Amino acid sequence: MIDTKTRQATIKRLTGLATLAVVVLVAGCASYGKLERYEQQYSGSSEFFTDRGEPSFLAGDPALYMDGRAWSERALDLIAGANDYILISSFLVTSIPRQEEIFDALAARRLEGVRVYLIVDSASYYRTYPMVPLAVPAAIPMAKARGIPIIEYNPIRGSRIFTLLGLLNRDHRKFWVIDGQTVVAGGQNIDYDSLRYPEDEGCIDGMMEFRSAGLSTFLRDSFIRTWNAYSIDRLDPETFLIRDGPTDFPVTVFDQGLSSQGQVTNMFDGFFTFAKEEVWLVQCYTYLTPSLIDKIRYAVGRGVKVNFILSDNHIATRFVQGSFYGMRDLIDAGASIYLYESPNGSLLHYKMIMADGLWASVGSANYNFRSQSTSRELSFLVSDPEPMAIIRSGLDDILTWCRPVSRDEASRYRGMSYFLQNLLMQFWG
Repeated sequence: MIDTKTRQATIKRLTGLATLAVVVLVAGCASYGKLERYEQQYSGSSEFFTDRGEPSFLAGDPALYMDGRAWSERALDLIAGANDYILISSFLVTSIPRQEEIFDALAARRLEGVRVYLIVDSASYYRTYPMVPLAVPAAIPMAKARGIPIIEYNPIRGSRIFTLLGLLNRDHRKFWVIDGQTVVAGGQNIDYDSLRYPEDEGCIDGMMEFRSAGLSTFLRDSFIRTWNAYSIDRLDPETFLIRDGPTDFPVTVFDQGLSSQGQVTNMFDGFFTFAKEEVWLVQCYTYLTPSLIDKIRYAVGRGVKVNFILSDNHIATRFVQGSFYGMRDLIDAGASIYLYESPNGSLLHYKMIMADGLWASVGSANYNFRSQSTSRELSFLVSDPEPMAIIRSGLDDILTWCRPVSRDEASRYRGMSYFLQNLLMQFWG
């Protein structure tokens, strides 16, 4: 017999899901007209992003780390070289020897006087090994055992499990700030899938690094606002000093925050409105809405060639079927699809958008409703030739292992199980 309280909680959750489903299905129905107005109103993407309030800072010394080996080695170098503080926001932290190596290094530097703070998401407790229903142990207790100050963003406990937004509001960002001078952001977690080497089927992903006083200030402040919202041990940004950095080129930041939304949508709108010839999207999880499909149609209608690179070798059936279901919708909207098939069985977890080979973003945002509306995301956008050459080289490497997907093949992924997984992943993907 179900008690009244449980019944009411269940009804509340189902009502919330039904409401969100309607929102997803009708989200941005006026997208096509909106993009047309943007194109008429603004001279280009830079003016558009500035007017939408997306900040830009001068930076230099770009680098891009594309797999678990490259990033874990660089992470350890950054930890070893820190003199004052290390701020880390990681969506997931789960147990793997290289994760323990990073935690041990952080704990050792903390004993030497370097301040270390870590923000993680409660989703870390709900990870499983690829294609098997066995949990990967969350590494949150390991951090606490090593004395690393750590908080969970929006813990999935207590009354929150009965509220839809309590479950969906997640901090999906992955970024590091070192000594107020070096920043790194992208898609790499301190996680089982991220830190494994490519030959061990670890993810292909991207963490973009810059040296910049402005970026360091912005991300330091964003980190501390989040920390102070969830911890009784409050941090004062004035005690985390900023160091001078190079001022070679601008970097625009899309940081979807605690109280603001729309930065990810602004980023998508800018690319599809102001690209002139070609757009490349490297995306792992494409759970499409009418609004997202509309953006593609708009760009294609202006003569822009839109290319999506999706990934084989997903880590769970729900990701495979949920993402593959949308392939035909992309093709019918006019996009070309390429499927990345790693020689090592790696998932392509990288999130990158490039327009005309001249400007590109790298970050955490997926091309889906969740990244637009219910999770915190962070992406960097650049147009300078130096970082663009690095990003273009990474894209060329990925294309080596890609094959085109036909509409006939895409139609094979339209069965009922694919549809249901796609619908589920609108909320959980």
